[in-house]
Amino acid sequence: MRLCTFPGGVQELREDDAARAMELAAYFTHCNLQPVHLALSLRSAMSIFFKAKNLATCAHFCRRLLELNLGAKVVEQARQVLTACEKSPTDATRINYDPRNPFDICCITFTPIYKGSKFVEDPYTGARFQPDCNGQISPLGDFVRIGADASGLLISPTQVR
Repeated sequence: MRLCTFPGGVQELREDDAARAMELAAYFTHCNLQPVHLALSLRSAMSIFFKAKNLATCAHFCRRLLELNLGAKVVEQARQVLTACEKSPTDATRINYDPRNPFDICCITFTPIYKGSKFVEDPYTGARFQPDCNGQISPLGDFVRIGADASGLLISPTQVR
């Protein structure tokens, strides 16, 4: 177990919590963000993965950060971390993250739904969920069941086909 400081004091961070923190940091780097904000998420993920000794995945974030062509300070830091990661490109902790396979994030479980995997959709927003979320009320609108068969909003008869 590791100790983490929070505004309320010091708490112990279990190993599975550390792995989940790494997963969430990795998923956040795939959100459609402005380049400045993407750089912040990549730097955060790079730092978290480096401290956790997941160097192979950390190197991936370093390369993505270098592709953004940011300031000299950020580029220098990313290159230093990348050099350290390439000396021993291994991951100490196994997590549920594959940077090469496109994915959507389940809006309830915050887990990846990789391309080709089964999923259910919110008929109103089109958001994707894990299959075990089928039948629950969608947290995105609180009025529609996930996976329900619905035609959506129809404004004119010409939309019905």
